[in-house]
Amino acid sequence: MSHHLLFGFDEQLARWACDKIPWAQYHSGMKAVGVSTGDGPDAQLLAVVTYHGYNAPLMIDGREWYNTVEMGIASSSPRWATRRTITNLLNVAFTGYKVRKVRLLCPSTNKRAIRFAEGIGFTPEGTLRHEYAKNVHACVLGLLRNEFERPDFLKRKKRAAKRSRQPDGQQVAVSTASA
Repeated sequence: MSHHLLFGFDEQLARWACDKIPWAQYHSGMKAVGVSTGDGPDAQLLAVVTYHGYNAPLMIDGREWYNTVEMGIASSSPRWATRRTITNLLNVAFTGYKVRKVRLLCPSTNKRAIRFAEGIGFTPEGTLRHEYAKNVHACVLGLLRNEFERPDFLKRKKRAAKRSRQPDGQQVAVSTASA
């Protein structure tokens, strides 16, 4: 399926994303890109990626500091998440903003979002305790430019441990390659 990226509708798209994500709050500094099924009147909006919290580079003692942006992802369907679309949306951050790092924050209760972020290459970096609510922590995940620019980005096979039951009922971890 071919997707279309929608640019130039920052406020409308960011508000749509914030309506889908209960803990997200719209602010006028958000930039947004939509993912739709087409560009005609019958096209469906599948997802919106917001870019916010941009920390412009700052030179301190001859070294570049900051140069990061945060992404938020909201979707109405998982059909948006193709390799090409994900790569293009990350390219907006790395090429458009020229950042060295993109970060995501996910509530610790949103296991599916955390697995998705890790599955597309983000690395867990830490936890902000009780960030969203009591006992709901923010999981911080990051992706560096050099990780994104690797030729095998999103094509790497990850080693996953699968559980196999032995005849006696014991479980044994078996490492297999998965896409």
